[in-house]
Amino acid sequence: MKILYDHQIFTFQKYGGISRYFAQIMSNLPQDFRLQIAIRYSDNVYLRHLQGYEDIAPVFDVFEKFAHGLSFRGKKRLFQYMKNHYPEKYPTYKESNLQTSIDCLKKQNFDIFHPTYYDDYFLQYIGNKPFVLTVHDMTHEMYPELFVRNYRTSPAKKRDLAHKANHIIAVSENTKKDIMDFWGIKEDKISVVYHANSLKKDKTVAGLPAKYILYTGDRSGYKNFLFFATVIAPILHDKKDLYVVCTGDKFNAHEIKLFDSLQIKDHFVHLFAEEDTMFDIYNQAIAFIYPSYYEGFGIPILEAFHAACPVLISQASCFPEIAKDAALYFEPKNVSQLRIQIEKIIDDSTLRDTLIAKGLDRNKDFSWQKSVEQTAAIYRKVISGQ
Repeated sequence: MKILYDHQIFTFQKYGGISRYFAQIMSNLPQDFRLQIAIRYSDNVYLRHLQGYEDIAPVFDVFEKFAHGLSFRGKKRLFQYMKNHYPEKYPTYKESNLQTSIDCLKKQNFDIFHPTYYDDYFLQYIGNKPFVLTVHDMTHEMYPELFVRNYRTSPAKKRDLAHKANHIIAVSENTKKDIMDFWGIKEDKISVVYHANSLKKDKTVAGLPAKYILYTGDRSGYKNFLFFATVIAPILHDKKDLYVVCTGDKFNAHEIKLFDSLQIKDHFVHLFAEEDTMFDIYNQAIAFIYPSYYEGFGIPILEAFHAACPVLISQASCFPEIAKDAALYFEPKNVSQLRIQIEKIIDDSTLRDTLIAKGLDRNKDFSWQKSVEQTAAIYRKVISGQ
């Protein structure tokens, strides 16, 4: 059985949960499966660790190669003219990857197609071949006002693909319920396949604060970061040795302005973290906080469990389903409750030890091998027409 995966997520992500998910599925498929990834250029770190794709060409900039070594007035205008009139000679890496996926679809040399994101370009090329769609979350549907719409994240395209797919993989029971509620899709068309974590104990990190709460990843709207910063401010004033370490993008102007207004700027530390340092960053933290209103799954919860880091999360979306009793919860908009829970997890070492033990035990329920076996079963079901 041959599965064709397209370029989408490997074109647009260097790191990230979705590309990591697909790389894990691809690298562990049973021996009776063959796979093809329709892509030419990528800087994705997980793809480069996939057998057979280690030497995939890095992303390139066509303009940098145009009239290489020459600099003259009007070079960009000339390049744009040539690109407009001879697009086949001057493609971007995105255009090249898209065309590679289209070419593979046209050849029809596969049994199942599994797109890696929600662009519907493939519908006109797939013919009668079946396709499986993974829905990672319904955040854009839940909070449309927080997002700038583009062709990759169009809720309308995503909904249309979900209705046309032969089968849908949801990453949690909560996401499955949201798919049914928002789009009216029948339950028997959706299978839940949980994620797992890929965290490995590798490099140690020097220079971290002795006492800190960890926040990882994106900090935009629904992630509820600004609310958390506001709530923890009085605690930081009281506990001068306590810090908040944040990974992800550098603090933006709005965040820095808030820190200044709350007089907590010196207590928020930004850290550029690589995959091989995250275990140690979790492990050294007093606790990991995840205040988000909504997630499809929440891989960082499992990462914290795996690294023996106590978890403090919002009582929202899929979090209780994934963490169960291995985390401390708070209502995502309740100021006093969150403040109480932060102080509790900081001051109560017995509570932290209990949460660590429960987290390590809960983490055993998730594995990529289990995810792959369930995904392979779905592929077989689709092929058999059941």
